[in-house]
Formats: sequence, C-alpha cells, structure tokens
Amino acid sequence: MTFVLDPSLAPADPTMASPSWWGADSTRERGTLDGRPAFAKVHTLAAAAVLDLGSAFAATSEAGRRGVGPTVLSADLATRTQVFEDLTDSHATGTLLDLEDRGRRADLAAARRSTWDWRPEGVRTATVFDDVRALLARLAGTDAALPPELGWMLRVLDDAESRISGLGTGTAFIHGDSTSSNLMIPRTGPGVVLVDWDWATFADPLQDVGSLLLELSFTPEEARSVFALVWGEHDDAAFARAQLYRAAEAVRGGLVGTVMDHLDPGTAEYSKFADWMFLRARIALGEPGFDDYLSGATR
Repeated sequence: MTFVLDPSLAPADPTMASPSWWGADSTRERGTLDGRPAFAKVHTLAAAAVLDLGSAFAATSEAGRRGVGPTVLSADLATRTQVFEDLTDSHATGTLLDLEDRGRRADLAAARRSTWDWRPEGVRTATVFDDVRALLARLAGTDAALPPELGWMLRVLDDAESRISGLGTGTAFIHGDSTSSNLMIPRTGPGVVLVDWDWATFADPLQDVGSLLLELSFTPEEARSVFALVWGEHDDAAFARAQLYRAAEAVRGGLVGTVMDHLDPGTAEYSKFADWMFLRARIALGEPGFDDYLSGATR
C-alpha cells in the first residue's frame, strides 16, 4: 500500500507547540491510500529520540481497533510513519473552549475511562515519575536552560512518588496526555476521538485523572469537579493522589519542551511550551494545601 499526497486537499492543521503542543512532534499530510482518503503522520527525528515509538504505535493501533482513536491504515516504524483514516473534514482539532461544554467533557471522561481495562501488547509500563527521570537523563551534560526551582520541584516529586509507590496502586492502560489538541471533535453531533497516543502506558489510572486535572482545572474547585466527572465517586485519598500526578505531569511537560528545544533548535515554540508547563508546575506544587495532598494520598 502506498500513500499518495493530494495537494488539492486543504492542508493539515499547522504546528504549534505552545501552549497546546499542536502537532509539534510530527509532519502531517493528507492524501489517499489505495484510493481511500488518508492522513499521514511522520514523527520527527527529535520526537523519535524522546518517545518509545514502538509502544506509541501499538497503543495507536489498539485505539483504532477499539473505535476510540482513528483507524490505522498502515504503519512503518522504520520510517516513523502512520497512515490513518482522514477525519479532517468530519472532525476539528479540540480546544479548551470545546471542553468548556459539560457534555463534551463527559464524552472525554468516558473515552479516557474506557481504555483502563484494555491490555494491548507492545505497550510500555512506566509512570510519569519514570518519564521525568528519563527526560532528565536526556538533558544530562547539556547546556539546556532549566528553571532554577527545578531542584525543589524534583524533591517534592520524589516525596510524592515514595508515598504513592507504597500504596500498591492498580494498573490501567492510559492515554497519558490530556492536551486538548489530542482530541478530534465531530463537527456535528456528540463524542470525541482520542489521538496522539505517544505517552500511552500501563500505570495507575489516577495518573490519567491527574493529567486531565492539569489540562482542565485551574482552581481547587474546578479540580474537584473534573475529578468527580472522571473518577465517578467521592474519595479524598484518590483525589489527593491525582493532584500529585497533576504536578508531576506539569514537570514532565516542561522537561519534554526543554528536551525538544535542545534536540530541534531554531524555533521558540518548544521553549515557550516548556516555560508554560513549568509555570503550571510551580502553581501546582506551590498551591496552598499541597502538603495536605502529600499526606492525604496515603490515608
């Protein structure tokens, strides 16, 4: 099967890393595959150096088979290429404005929860704390600019990880990245399609909830509302654990932007994304009551 570029089609959405990471790790083209409308995504070399592409491809294929993500028509790990059904005309890239709608939020929560019982082969097992360590290793010995508070952030995350690791948490298959641009929204009707499974992993399902808290909440009250929507029951200890993951996800996002800026210089997009995510990390870790989340997660 051969993908054929069709220049007569409207182009794929433009790349923008800050603040939403909109296609920043790949190039995308529209065309046909054996006469069928298709959308090709090719990961950049920089992204391939950061991600576990084998795991990402396996997760993406599983999501397509399950109808939660776009159908994968072909994939070639050697060329970092995946070809999907083309949803460009029927769907739009999600935004935070779309997710102001409670019905759309409920659709997102249902889609994210639906994956937790899946057991696809070839998908990595890693926590957000593992990802932070791997990204730091990528930056070791480089002159990459990192925030002066990073040492404090990492000490707090070490404390959070030690508390969580002693709980014997469950394991779920999670999408791992709640950026709103990882959604395709139908142009008519309800529902969502989840795309960009690059950080999918087997991990604590509350890590997935924490990722959603990072994207969708800016106050403790909003966080409670999002948590109730996704988790479905009142649980103070689970909420506290999700808040710890929220902070860790923000630090990981800052490090991802920093690593990509180091590997693929020449644009301010990655560094702006890193700045935004480190700001979110400062807010999360410095929130009044964060110490209560640390102690409350183990109750």
